[in-house]
Amino acid sequence: MKPIGIIGGSGLYEMLDHPRRFIHDNPYGSSSEIFEGTLSGRPVYFLPRHGPNHTIIVPRINYRANLWAMKDLGVERVIATNSVGSLNPDIAVGDMVIPHDFINMTSRLPRSFYDDTEVAYHVDMAVPYCPDIREALIRASREVHQGTTHSHAVLLVAEGLAFNTPAEQRLFRSWGADLCGMTTLPEAILAREIGLCYAHICMPTDCVGAPIHSDTFQGLLKAGTADFRQIIALAVQRLSDERDCPCAHALDHAILARS
Repeated sequence: MKPIGIIGGSGLYEMLDHPRRFIHDNPYGSSSEIFEGTLSGRPVYFLPRHGPNHTIIVPRINYRANLWAMKDLGVERVIATNSVGSLNPDIAVGDMVIPHDFINMTSRLPRSFYDDTEVAYHVDMAVPYCPDIREALIRASREVHQGTTHSHAVLLVAEGLAFNTPAEQRLFRSWGADLCGMTTLPEAILAREIGLCYAHICMPTDCVGAPIHSDTFQGLLKAGTADFRQIIALAVQRLSDERDCPCAHALDHAILARS
């Protein structure tokens, strides 16, 4: 079976059987630490974006090196996890959400594998996330999670590191955003640029208009990580090696541009 890539929070590597830790050096630099192991009998590479001890802050994540490492290791499907803020009163703290679309408000560089090349491919993002992975996550979450699972949501990804102001929240809601996060982009776009399937499951740890407290935040993260482990283990079992989704054909139909 082909390996599955998982990108997420530091606590998830504990779900792997007999993990081996290493760093992948490639043309885009050094990846975050990667844990190689098995999950549900399937080979898995788990990459904690922020490092096992959460020492890599959002703007210092080497997204290109992380995604290229996955591709070089033979991964074709990537499942990601995130904690986010809810902008939609119908999406409560502790719910599970599998977004179907996103709005990119980041300005971090590099934002593409083609930032420093003479040739670039403009990839189609009409279907922003892999439908196969989304379906597997939705089904698994509804079987595992005791609360509500939302199968559609628009995620706005902002630069961070601070959380959003009330005025920003009102603006983002007027645009149709349901959630706000910091780390899904440029990750999702980079995955599409190299033909990887990518989708993610996230959990709100705060909601619009409510203050964020570190003690409740940590408790929510712990509970969310426990659910993520079970959901991902179930989804991994159901993902086929065969791909015929938009992600798999991303470069077949991409528009080639030369500078």
